[in-house]
Amino acid sequence: MTNARAHINLPVSDLEASISFYSKVFNMAPSKLKPDYANFRLETPALHLALVHQPGAMPKTVTNGEGQHFGVELFDDQVLNTWKETIKTQGLLPHLEEESVTCCYAVANKFWLHDPDGNEWEFWVRHDDEGETLYSSNEATSCCAPKVASVSEPENCCGS
Repeated sequence: MTNARAHINLPVSDLEASISFYSKVFNMAPSKLKPDYANFRLETPALHLALVHQPGAMPKTVTNGEGQHFGVELFDDQVLNTWKETIKTQGLLPHLEEESVTCCYAVANKFWLHDPDGNEWEFWVRHDDEGETLYSSNEATSCCAPKVASVSEPENCCGS
């Protein structure tokens, strides 16, 4: 199947802030906009991201690497760097940038963003699919999540 698009439906506490954030991340305006809803139908990455306003929803907090995250895998470091610079030009700052980090048995370069509701977005380029560990032993990080605190029991990572 070459013609496919993943769909993510996100509840958001502040629709305007989320629209602003995702417009900057994806460098485009929403494809559809309603008073309680917006969506982005993207070609690259092939994604249909729907934002559904839920008044009173509490933004998430990421603790000890636990929390929801989404990712965009890119296939070239130049594309990763261009994406990162475009995001910075839009006024968003990655909260973490990593080079040659081992995560989930792969080695990658990556950067991370928080959306207004605390969801993590990871943008990465995989360089080696044979990382020897779940995560780098010299880093306080959990499986495929940015460093936020020490993790004392990595065997509990990723539901294992």
